[in-house]
Amino acid sequence: MLKKIVISILVALVIIFGLIYVYRYQILRYSAETLIRAGLPHYIKIERIGFDFKSSRIIFGGFCILNPPDFSYGNLLEIEEITAKYRVRGKSIMEGFEISEPTFKQAVLNIERLGNGATNLAEMRKFTREASKETSAGAVQTASKPKSQDSSKAKLLGDKALPDIIKLPQEYFIKEGKIIFIDRLTAGRPAIITLENIDAALALSLNESYTEILSLGSGGAGRFNGKADEVIKWNCLLNPTTPKLTMSNKFEVSNIDFLVFEPYYDKYSPLVFKKGRLSGTLIFDFDNGNIGSMNEVYLKDILFYIKRGYETAEYLETTVQDLVRYFTSSQGEIIFDFKIKGDMSAPKVYLGPISKRAVASMAIEKISGAIEAISEPKRGDGAKSNADKAQEYIDLFKELINKKGGESK
Repeated sequence: MLKKIVISILVALVIIFGLIYVYRYQILRYSAETLIRAGLPHYIKIERIGFDFKSSRIIFGGFCILNPPDFSYGNLLEIEEITAKYRVRGKSIMEGFEISEPTFKQAVLNIERLGNGATNLAEMRKFTREASKETSAGAVQTASKPKSQDSSKAKLLGDKALPDIIKLPQEYFIKEGKIIFIDRLTAGRPAIITLENIDAALALSLNESYTEILSLGSGGAGRFNGKADEVIKWNCLLNPTTPKLTMSNKFEVSNIDFLVFEPYYDKYSPLVFKKGRLSGTLIFDFDNGNIGSMNEVYLKDILFYIKRGYETAEYLETTVQDLVRYFTSSQGEIIFDFKIKGDMSAPKVYLGPISKRAVASMAIEKISGAIEAISEPKRGDGAKSNADKAQEYIDLFKELINKKGGESK
């Protein structure tokens, strides 16, 4: 009898382990998918989860992050496919795994600003914080723990929470991405700007419970409004933990049709531009709602006229007429630098050192021309005329302006 029992156990063990081996991939997939879906907050959705066991890769299809309430698009972020490497930490998937080298293919980020100034990026902080107060789908609340316990510490498997099971990377890669920006705060119809064919890297820092974004950075390049000859490169860093927008942005732009930005500069500009392109460096830094910006661009192919009523107005520490003279002083590119400072709701614009120096030099040339027109002929005894003396002072003044401008740059 004992012999038969032992034989029966051995046969059963062989059958069980044989079935586990034959169906090990299906068991792995079921375990991982169950854990992943159980740990997702309600604002993250995934249509399908798959594994490529030969290359140790996991594939997410139809990944999306929901938009906060009151915004147009249903999703803030949509990704056609996410692929990443994975490594099981222990002997089984139940002991957790690590994710590395994640790549987002055909990711679309929908950024929107409402008529009241609220942006979905800023509102995501509140949205995710509210979500963290709710128990995640599949999370187990034990009777020994109070109901008021923060769901960020809820256990998914025994005494393990999501960060104990899944170790997420801090760097991600974007291929063939797209950004759509809709601004409803501008006058008239909403302004729409896109950045397409994006190749970029994304740096993401989360808190320990994976419930809040601490910092978000990106560097890459894309086509402005999808046009191959209009390229933007950027380096940006967002701090979403502050009450108002805190973000640093540096853009290298090439051959951009700047009339797209008319809703933003028109109310500050005494000129109406009919066409024009710009290249150069644009810096927009925001410190809790305050902007600090220093920009140096090259303008070309510009066509403009002065707004009615601004013909004799003062503008950017000079006059509109002098600014027009500056913009028409060359047939090629015009270097134009400017600063933007103040609260985002009412920023102030100033000339940069290059433009300020150029405008001042033109003013001196105008004075010099006027003096020459009224000056008397040079005296025969070799003495200097009043015009000669004035010109010396003018030249000296110009030299001081150029020196001062060079120092301030």
